[in-house]
Amino acid sequence: MINTAALFSTAFLPGQAGFDTGTITGLAEWRCAMPMLFKLLIGAGTQAAAWPIYGDGEDCPCVLAAPMAQAQASWHALSALMDRPRDAASLAARSAISALLAGGQSWLVFDCVQLLPHDIGTPDYAAALDAVRAEAQALHSALQRGDKAALAPLLAAGAASPATGYWSESAAAQLADVGELAAEDLPFLQGLEVVGWEEDALCYEVSTAGEPDVTGLVTPYGRWIVPLSQRYAGLGTCYADDGWITFATADAPGAHGVMDLNGTVVLPPAPGALYVISPHLLQQIDPDGASRLLRLPDGALLIDRVDNICLRNDGLIDIERQTGDADERNVCGVIDKTGKVVVPPAYSSVQDFGTKKKIAIVSQRMAGRFLFGLVNSQGELLAPCQYEAIDCATTSSPPKLRRNLIFAIDAQGLACMLTLDGRQAFAPAYPPAHHLRGVAVQSDFLYVVNDGMAWSMDFTGQLLEQFDTVDNFKAAITAQLSESLGLTKKKAAPRRSFTPAQILAKADRAQLHAMAALLLLGDADLAARCVDITLEELAEDDPEEEYEGDTPAAACFFLLWSTAAHTQGHGTTLDWKAVDEVPRIGRHIGLPALRDFAWAQRGDGDAMAEGLAAIAAHLAPHQLRLVNLHGGEDTYYLGVVRAHDTAAFSKVALQAALRPVVY
Repeated sequence: MINTAALFSTAFLPGQAGFDTGTITGLAEWRCAMPMLFKLLIGAGTQAAAWPIYGDGEDCPCVLAAPMAQAQASWHALSALMDRPRDAASLAARSAISALLAGGQSWLVFDCVQLLPHDIGTPDYAAALDAVRAEAQALHSALQRGDKAALAPLLAAGAASPATGYWSESAAAQLADVGELAAEDLPFLQGLEVVGWEEDALCYEVSTAGEPDVTGLVTPYGRWIVPLSQRYAGLGTCYADDGWITFATADAPGAHGVMDLNGTVVLPPAPGALYVISPHLLQQIDPDGASRLLRLPDGALLIDRVDNICLRNDGLIDIERQTGDADERNVCGVIDKTGKVVVPPAYSSVQDFGTKKKIAIVSQRMAGRFLFGLVNSQGELLAPCQYEAIDCATTSSPPKLRRNLIFAIDAQGLACMLTLDGRQAFAPAYPPAHHLRGVAVQSDFLYVVNDGMAWSMDFTGQLLEQFDTVDNFKAAITAQLSESLGLTKKKAAPRRSFTPAQILAKADRAQLHAMAALLLLGDADLAARCVDITLEELAEDDPEEEYEGDTPAAACFFLLWSTAAHTQGHGTTLDWKAVDEVPRIGRHIGLPALRDFAWAQRGDGDAMAEGLAAIAAHLAPHQLRLVNLHGGEDTYYLGVVRAHDTAAFSKVALQAALRPVVY
């Protein structure tokens, strides 16, 4: 959504008899700002009114309304003071305003809800709406006095402008959410090439077949934000969330400018590239690489010779000072979203500020090494960059606090604690006992080295308890870490596997027959046929293929199931999404016990788990069990075994490196 101010007319206000949202007509709109003319027209006789277009505004005053006659009189008085139209477009714009106001209904409604940063019905919203009403009254008073200075932006206004807004009946589109419509249903798009729908700008990007590089932007209700006649190219609508669109012209594609979401140019094209950083900041890069930070919308220079400008996790913005040579040491700083310098560009890195203490770790490169310090959110250096390390969770995180102290290691490798104002809590005297900070510093003490021994030390620098030699201490820590990570656990022995030739040479046929019988409900003839088919297929199998199992026969178990399922109808394969096949399980597994299965208790949202449970419940009275040879997969390898065979089935399946499930 793009926050938009709009003017409407209506015969009756909400709460009055005869009010009908279907009869509201549109007059004018303007994106992201409230035009001065809108406020002037609502004037001195304004009143707050409910506006059911917004759910919260159905019973709560949230818009301003005034008699249309007052607005018409104000426009007539203003027209008498205005400069003569400079061109045909200005004349047409003023004529449109006159015509729309003259044809308006009894009430003028000024909808500024989206531009007030508060929730309807709150005291803050009521105060903000009162402030707008006060501005309207002040402008009306200026008009009555003939105060041209106060009305200057209006007196010289031409066509659609920030002072007057965009006037058209199509503003009625603001009564609903604006979104993409079918392009073929919009007559103003006929004959144009629709490049795409630009959601951030709520516009179609279009071009003509003859000039595909010249593009324009038009809303779904026909308002041209960027007319094709402007001959713009390379429209950067990706910055619309920040309120801006970058552009070039077809005649000078290497020069870029900036316009607002109404198509008003705020910075004309200049050679080089432009990148919108925030609603108030713009980076401009010259063709020679020189970069600077400009303020939006006026383009004022904020900081020259800065580059690599990017948003941070803490809401601030990183910058790097351009040095003009290969020396890129100590050039990083931080600004806020308005361009105010928070940390001057004098560091090699500036990590995020904490949300509560507002302290950041900074670093500087000195004599070939990086040393760290602390700054506050005013850019004041709390602790100078003289520490080898300062404790933090990641290389971009704020410092980690323990009892409002920060663990650090000084340039000599000695451990200390820093207070929140950057002072040392005690004079460093001992190195940490371990290189891992998570080991060296605990919640209320440190591990340090004193005369080759590991000691605990409190946060005031007092030694507490001696433990062991440093080497033994480190070895014990390593063992603990290895155990916690599972590195000391014995690895499972690799499963045995067999090629088709090995299975054929070593498999016990009687054992294979017994296994097949498990899958075929004890039918000896079917089991014999199953074994024959399986061994025939193995003889033709890829000689490099391998099958897992504790024995050659066990490695053949899944193959036996596959034969029983696909050639003898004693099993099937179902995908995890095939829940609709559950009621038809009798077609997949051709057993008499399943012929009359019906999933009568199937409920909305039931999945395979519920379906398989229903099949199992149906088989139970027949002393049969539904099984899945290999659980934990997206595919179910289903079969049916006799109830008294389930233990034997599970044992063989486990020997075959499967994960059997009995339902």
